Amino acid sequence: MSPIQNNASQLYRITYEAYSKFANGINRCSNFQEIGKVAEKHLKYIFNFHVIKLIIEKDNKFMEYSLCGNNIWFGQKSLADLNKEELNLFKTGIPIRTAHIPENIAQGKLDISKLKNPYLWSWLFNKDDHKMIVSLVADEERVFNSRDIEILKLAADCFDAKFKELNLKREIAKKNRILQGALTTIQNKNEEIYKINRNQKETIKKRTEEIVKKNEKLLKISVLNAHNIKEPLSRIQGIIELFDLMDDESCRQELLPRLKSSVNEMDEIVREVIDMASRELIELKVKIDDPNHFSR
Repeated sequence: MSPIQNNASQLYRITYEAYSKFANGINRCSNFQEIGKVAEKHLKYIFNFHVIKLIIEKDNKFMEYSLCGNNIWFGQKSLADLNKEELNLFKTGIPIRTAHIPENIAQGKLDISKLKNPYLWSWLFNKDDHKMIVSLVADEERVFNSRDIEILKLAADCFDAKFKELNLKREIAKKNRILQGALTTIQNKNEEIYKINRNQKETIKKRTEEIVKKNEKLLKISVLNAHNIKEPLSRIQGIIELFDLMDDESCRQELLPRLKSSVNEMDEIVREVIDMASRELIELKVKIDDPNHFSR
């Protein structure tokens, strides 16, 4: 039986099985840390590398995801954080294969000087609404060649799909928090409106009851004073009737004094009626105008 290196069919099968495990593992990931563990476990069986780095750009925002041995790191980046090769790749889109490797490619997690004839490979992939740079460092011990590019593209697409899924979930969670906050605000406002309406109804009810009581009281005052006025008024009407039956002297001597007395009595009663009614009306107006009266 020929060695695996010379058996292309068996080599492809092994690569396919390794990629299937990698893709299935990535699909089950729920966060970036889990993606790193899956990549660290399976990616080395798909193609060789010392460092692999993905940079996703969308709306001038950059996210870096890198793997070097057992070291995994990811986070937000700015345009100023990109190295010269990455900036040039974003501008031209031309793939890179160079022996000039940026010192910060592994952020101090790998000594490039100890590698045997290392090369940097970089590609730019244009997606629907974003761009992705994939860079890796390989050497004579961990060889990467052009035959591995297709499987690398599949792995990059797998990463990209999972990143989009996680970012979408994060955006949905963020919007849900905003919506929940807005819903809470609306609920609080509705409670405030309900309390205001309830207080207004109670205030209107109290004011109505107060006015009804005052009207009843004024009506009683009116009835009582009408009765008090009736007596002197009846006397005045009787005296007036006598004027036609008596002579002038008798009218002056007898009727006028009685008429004056009855008129004065009626005037006094009318004044008392007006004074009493005025006090009641003033008291009612003060209570109505006082915004705190019905809330006490």
